This record gives sequence, structure tokens and C-alpha cells, in this order.
Amino acid sequence: MSIQKIILIILIAVLSLTTDSATKLYSMVMQYERYTAGLEKKCITLDFGKIVYLENSVKSDETLVFVHGFGGNKDTWNRLIEALDDKYHVIVLDLPGHGESVSEKTLSYTISDQAKRLHAFVEAKKLTGIYLFGHSMGGAIALRYTGSHEETLKALILIDAMGLDKTKSDGVKLVERSDKNPLYDVCTEARLETLLRYSLNKPPYIPDIIKEALLQEKCERRELEKILYEDMYKDVCCLNDLAKKIHIPTLILWGEKDRMTHIDNASLFHDTIKNSQLVIFKEIGHVPILENPEQTADAVESFIREMKK
Repeated sequence: MSIQKIILIILIAVLSLTTDSATKLYSMVMQYERYTAGLEKKCITLDFGKIVYLENSVKSDETLVFVHGFGGNKDTWNRLIEALDDKYHVIVLDLPGHGESVSEKTLSYTISDQAKRLHAFVEAKKLTGIYLFGHSMGGAIALRYTGSHEETLKALILIDAMGLDKTKSDGVKLVERSDKNPLYDVCTEARLETLLRYSLNKPPYIPDIIKEALLQEKCERRELEKILYEDMYKDVCCLNDLAKKIHIPTLILWGEKDRMTHIDNASLFHDTIKNSQLVIFKEIGHVPILENPEQTADAVESFIREMKK
């Protein structure tokens, strides 16, 4: 049994004696994951509000910036970053509307607006020559950002990205605002299980008490996520013309069993973006960074090694 699981069992035993144990445990687990990944929580205030982000203290010629997907947050990347083993300077932000960053319901959360805020963050941090990572919705944001600010990037890494559609996923119409859509209105145990089932082909072990905390968080964010969802679909699609103009090295990573963004879309990204590489993960779903962070890290490191030759 791994030390992580031992610690988790101890925490569950201790917190089972307290009130609000699920939320406390979830917070402690996330803090532990950040610690093992060498990440420290930081904050910066920009014109539109506060951005909370994680950053390590590694000195490296390679700076990696990570942008999460819809409903995710900065901690989505913890296990992948731990697997990268302190080789790179890493920055992971909570997008506005997510995690601990500014989440006013009056803000616009379209892909274009989020890309502009990402640029404001990059400028404020005075980052250049970065490797920009985007997962799912974050991939569409990274794609939009690259179209306007390619000069700030060394490379682009897209993971099960949105933005280009060749084939819809298993009959699931993500644009629907209904109980048929696994992303929309997650506020019951059944809805959470549906979301996990659609997102992950090989889900990591998630104790019931952690699922309880995830569900509580989803319910608290219910109305905000409806706004985020509506705004995302205003301009998340049809970025083909923009993608054709990208010339920097691009790595496209995709789960073969992705039920959110179909595997056919991976080949469309690869065919559309010049100078791109495509890696397909067998028996993996929409979130390879959680399902197999080590395999994802190996693909990223191989790509960076090639870039440095």
C-alpha cells in the first residue's frame, strides 16, 4: 500500500470524528498533493479581479503554464506535475469563475474573454517562451490565446481539447442544458456519478467522503457553473481558421476512450495544426492527467526533450 493511501486512511479515521469532515479532508488532501508536487499557493490581483495560482520554486529554462477545463481548477494538475519530478518551472492558475479566483456572476466567461485574462496574467508575471498547456475547455482557451500571442510561446500542448469538432461524442450533446448532459447541473449523487463515468475511463480511487466533498462543492457552484457553461458555448467551437495559422511546435494528447471530446477530433487537430505531434493513450478517457499522470508526463517530457535538441 502506498504512503499516500496510508495517510488518506488515517485522515479519514481522524476526521470521521469531526463535523464537516468531507470538506476538511478534501482540503487536506489537496494541500498534501500540492506539497508532494512542490507547489505553493499564490495570488495576484489584476484589473478584472483576483487570480489564485500554484507555482514551484524550480529554476529552469522551461516554464510550463497549465490551464484547466470546465468545472476544474488548479488542483486538477497536481498529480501530473508531481510526475514531472521537479524538472521544470511550473505555474498553474485557477481561471476566473473557477477554484479560488474571482467568480463574479456579472463577468463574461467566454473563451475569448478567458484568453484575454490569461494574457493579462502572463504579462503580469512577465512570462516569455512558455509551454502552454490546455485541457478540454482550457485547450480552446489556449488555442485562442496562441492565435493572438504566439510570440510569447515556445510550444503548445493540447489535452483532449475543445475548439475543433469532427465527430460528436457517443451521442452526448454537450450543448444541451438537460439531465442528458453530464456536465450540466451536477447537484445529486447520481449526477456526480454520471459525470465521473463520462469523464474517466479508468477513474482513480475516490473515497466516498471525497465524493461527498466534490458534490458539496458542485452544488455550491451550481448557479455559477450554469453561467460559465452558457458563456463557454458562445464561442468554444469553430476555431479551425485560427488553428491553421499556428506554427509553433504543438503536442496533442488524447484519451482513446474519451466520451466528452471524441477521438476523431484529435486527428482533426493534428491535421489542422502544422508542426504538430499526436499521442493517443489507449484505454484512457477525457482526463489522462488524472487517469494516468505518469504516462502523460512521459509524453510531455519526450516532447520537451525533442524541442531542446
